[in-house]
Amino acid sequence: MLKLVIFITALCSLAHAQHIGFEKGNSLTVTPIQGQVRVLCGGFNGNGTALYSCRDIVMKPAAYDHFVGPRDARVTKVELTAFHQDGSNRSKTEDYQGARGASADAFNLWISTLFQKPLLEVGTNNVNYRLVSGSTVYAEGSFQAVVTKTAMRECPMATYQSTDVNDCNSQYSICQRYFKEFNNCQ
Repeated sequence: MLKLVIFITALCSLAHAQHIGFEKGNSLTVTPIQGQVRVLCGGFNGNGTALYSCRDIVMKPAAYDHFVGPRDARVTKVELTAFHQDGSNRSKTEDYQGARGASADAFNLWISTLFQKPLLEVGTNNVNYRLVSGSTVYAEGSFQAVVTKTAMRECPMATYQSTDVNDCNSQYSICQRYFKEFNNCQ
């Protein structure tokens, strides 16, 4: 009988165990994509032609994701520090909805621009988290986020016509449209 009680208690504990990490999962993949687009422009503001070589790297399940962790209504912030395989690290902080057990906003996991840098890199990222309010730490721990790089995919060549000559001078918007139309070369 005592063994049955211990078994049921252990099973209930597992049922209440909470996933700590990113809401959509801690196993992610990045895939380079590329393709060419020819743009024929002609209209009220002039004529032109452009040939763009489009390249991007997409992350699945998502390039932005919420952190989920312990529930504690006292917590107002979550601090994440990712330690990368190359020895570098990156820290980011977001507001935390303690009663819900999740960050208020999604963390940038992969997008790199002039104004933002990603939390993760390809490989195993050891991520430390701290749940805080002011200078008080209510919980801390760690988890791993593994980013695997897959083989490059190529989209078929496409041709677009535009009535705005500016489309022949704006590779970014054309490449975004191209990859969206071809579902990231899938």
